[in-house]
Amino acid sequence: MTTAVPTSVGRSRFGVLLAAGQVRYQLLLLLRSPIGTFTTLVVPLMLLVALNVVTPETALRELHGIPYANFLTPAMATFALVNGCYVNVITSVVVAREGGVLKRLHGTPLPLWAYAMGRMASAAVISLASIVVVFAVGVIFMHVHLDPGRVAALAGVAGLGVATFTTLGLAVSSLIPRPDTALPVAYGTLLPVAFVSDVFFPATAAPHWLQHLSASFPLSPIAKSAERIFASDAGGWPMSRHQLIVTLAWIAGAALVTSLTFRWQPSSSPRFAWFRRLQRH
Repeated sequence: MTTAVPTSVGRSRFGVLLAAGQVRYQLLLLLRSPIGTFTTLVVPLMLLVALNVVTPETALRELHGIPYANFLTPAMATFALVNGCYVNVITSVVVAREGGVLKRLHGTPLPLWAYAMGRMASAAVISLASIVVVFAVGVIFMHVHLDPGRVAALAGVAGLGVATFTTLGLAVSSLIPRPDTALPVAYGTLLPVAFVSDVFFPATAAPHWLQHLSASFPLSPIAKSAERIFASDAGGWPMSRHQLIVTLAWIAGAALVTSLTFRWQPSSSPRFAWFRRLQRH
């Protein structure tokens, strides 16, 4: 006599298998994409070297004796994380949707949550590779000290960053009607926030209102927590309660927006003719 497996359990296992297949598929696509590899692996590394060479004296004074490499290396690791989980997700999802790939996937049993988990896991893998490269350069050439405690704290912050920026990328992708506008929108929304969130230079001299505003953005808690890990030898969890609440709120909000607005159909479909009317106006 055989025991019947509940239908919900069977569907859940099948969804996990589909999500695992999406991880492999998305990684292969990213590795075959020169733009994706360049933005995720090369750009943060170039900025790490360039900003370390042209560091202004004012930035060094604002760090209060902390080596600039201890600020810049985790900052560029955060920038690599955002490139892998936000910029690449936006561009690749829009291209896949407008090319009809998502429409074909939607005709399969693949649920949205499995597709999102596949995207998140593949973004985590490529972002981890970029972070390893950034820290390898920082440790070997800039004498950044890396110990097991810092690695564990950085892994926790990076995990929250992957969840935050991937869900945000999926949410924003639904608002972009054409592939040629995906990259400008991604960097157009990222760079202004990055400049006020302690990613390129310490913003301790910024006005108080700007510091409070940047603290409410999703990038600031991740960037400042990563930088705090290397600002001193103190161990422990680097993220404050307020920063954790802000991060979790952005994850929940972006997940809700994604579940309500995510589109499998291209904008050329009659269902989305309002996008074309909006573009004309």
